Order: sequence, then structure tokens, then C-alpha cells
Amino acid sequence: MSNFGSTYIEEFVGFLIFLGLIWWKLIPIARSLANQKEKTIRDQLDAVSNAQKVAENLIALAKEHLEEAKIEAVKIVDDAREIAQNIKENGISKAEHERDRILAKVDQDVNFELYRMRDELEKDFSLLLLEAAKLLVSELLDQDLHHLLLAEAINSTSIDSDSTLSNDPFGTKVG
Repeated sequence: MSNFGSTYIEEFVGFLIFLGLIWWKLIPIARSLANQKEKTIRDQLDAVSNAQKVAENLIALAKEHLEEAKIEAVKIVDDAREIAQNIKENGISKAEHERDRILAKVDQDVNFELYRMRDELEKDFSLLLLEAAKLLVSELLDQDLHHLLLAEAINSTSIDSDSTLSNDPFGTKVG
């Protein structure tokens, strides 16, 4: 054990030299790595903070757009209701106009048909009266009297038409 003190001192000095080398070489490297890691972490935190701000801005912008979209949707629905109401009123107006036109046409057709039927009935009635008069005259009058009456009627018609022609304001004579 005689070497105990000198070996111990040498080992201690070697240990101190080893610690000095570590301090001199490894500590700056460790500090550099720690600083780089700290910078990386700070950059990442800044990036997260910036991303969070951007996300908050995007959320606020999205909320604004959503509110604008809601207002626009309400406006579109109101406009659609107004257009639908106008279409409905226009359709009702057109339908009423068409109904009135059809009723007027039906009324006109009915009046025309009544006039035509009345005219036809008057013609048929006139023919019937004429036939009845012929029958009555042929039954009541003999042949000679009948011819005499017809001749008088023709002569009086001819005299009336001559006097009518002589009174013609335009001066046109026939015959």
C-alpha cells in the first residue's frame, strides 16, 4: 500500500483532466445541442401559435361567411315565396280571364243558337201558315175565284212597284 497515495493522486489528477476535457469539449457540444433543441421547440411553439392564430382567423371568417350565407338563404327563401305568390296571383288572374272569355264565348254561342233556332222556327211557322192558308183558300174558294184573286194581287203588286219606281230618288227605272 505504499503506492496508495501516489496512485490515488494520479488517478485523481487523471479524473480531473478527464472532467476538464469533458467540460472543455463535451459541454459546449451538449449546450449547442440543447440550444438547438430549445430553438427547435421555440420555433415549433411559434409555429403552433401562428397556426392557432390563423385557425382562429379562419374560424372567425368562416363564422362571418356562415352568417352572410344564412342572411342570403333567408333572402332567397323570401324572394322565392314572393315569386311563388306572384305566379299564383298571375295564374289566378289568367284563369279568371280565361273563365270569363269561355263564359262569354258560351253565352255568345248560346245566343247565336237561340237566334238561329228562332229564325228557323219562324221560317217553319211561316211555311206552315202559308200551307195552311193555301189549304184554307183552296177549300173555301173555287178555282175561278182563286185565279181572279191571284190576278188582282199581281196587278196591285205591279202597280205598287211602278209607283215605287216612279218615286225612285235616284232616277233608275227598271223595265
